Amino acid sequence: MKNDADWRSVARGEMRFFGNVSAAISHEINNRFAVVNEKAGLLQDLAAMMAKGKEVDPERIGLESSKIAEQVRLAKVVVGNLNRFAHSVDVEQAEVDVSEMIGFVAALYTRKAEMADARLEIVEPGENALVATSPFAFAALIGRGIESALSRIGESGVVTIGAQAVDGGVRVRFGGLEGVAEPLEFPEGLEIPALAESLGAGFRAEPGGTALLLDIRNHQQSPHGRTT
Repeated sequence: MKNDADWRSVARGEMRFFGNVSAAISHEINNRFAVVNEKAGLLQDLAAMMAKGKEVDPERIGLESSKIAEQVRLAKVVVGNLNRFAHSVDVEQAEVDVSEMIGFVAALYTRKAEMADARLEIVEPGENALVATSPFAFAALIGRGIESALSRIGESGVVTIGAQAVDGGVRVRFGGLEGVAEPLEFPEGLEIPALAESLGAGFRAEPGGTALLLDIRNHQQSPHGRTT
C-alpha cells in the first residue's frame, strides 16, 4: 500500500495535468473569441459604410457572418471537450474504451502539438481495447505520454498514437520518435512514476528507440481510489 507521501505525489501530478489542460483549453477558447471579435468589428465597419450610403457587397457580409458562425461552432466543440474533461473525475473506476480515450486526450493536446510544430495522428486498432481503470488518471497518463513524445519527436513531425490489448491490460504506443532509451527521462514536473504506479502502469522505451510504450493493467480500486 502506498504511503501518504506517494499519494500526495499522485494527487499533485493529477492536479498539474488538470491545470495544464484547462489552461490550454482556455487559450483556445480565447483565440476563438478573438476571431469572432475581429469579424464582428469588420461587420460594424461595413454597416457604418452602408449607413453613409457607400456600396457594400452583400456576399462579403455573408462571408464574414459565416466565418463567425464557424468560430462559434469550433468554440462549442472546445467547450464540449472541456465539459467532458471536467466530468472525467466523477467516476473513480470504469471500463474505458482506450481508442476513444486516446482520441479525446489527443484533441485536448492539439494546441500543444501545434506549438511544437507537430501533429498527433491516431492509429486505429484492429479491435477495440478496453481497460478497467480510473478514467481521469488514465487520461493524465496519456497526456504525459503525449508531452514526453513531443519532446522526442522525429523529423516527420508526427507522433503516432495507438493501442492494443495485451495480457491483463492494454498497451499504448507513442511512435515517430527519436532516441528513446532506458532509463527513461521525462520533462520536469510530470511526476509520472507515482501516477503510473497508482494504476499499475509503466512507461518504457521500445527497442530501437523510436517509440514510448505505456502498459496499463486492468485493476480494481478500493472505495478510496487505491489500487488493490
